[in-house]
Amino acid sequence: MIDLTIAVADGATVYVPIPCRCTLAKMVAVFQSSNVAANDTIKAYRDSTEVNAVTAVTEAGLVPEVGVPNSTHGQLIFDPESATAANQVIKLISGSETGSAAAIVTLSLDESAYVKQAASEA
Repeated sequence: MIDLTIAVADGATVYVPIPCRCTLAKMVAVFQSSNVAANDTIKAYRDSTEVNAVTAVTEAGLVPEVGVPNSTHGQLIFDPESATAANQVIKLISGSETGSAAAIVTLSLDESAYVKQAASEA
């Protein structure tokens, strides 16, 4: 497992280059304000497909909030050698309704990612 820690400003879009072929195994955010709205979010994407989202549960902020993988796309593979540039980065978008979605985000990457192939495709 590889952990990357990223600072994300409120309302920002940040592109994080990935160091290896991987999936986003876990995302944890600590909102950096005691003025967090209960639905403030930080979402992780591969290109335009959401793979994980942290939603503020408490308005107190300053506590770890654990993301929830997307049930359909949570295991998408990121690859620094992909021919598609958007698959070489994790896109983070923070959004605030009325509070502040500035946060420190830790991305845990699982570098044992693989794709199942039928024997006829190998």
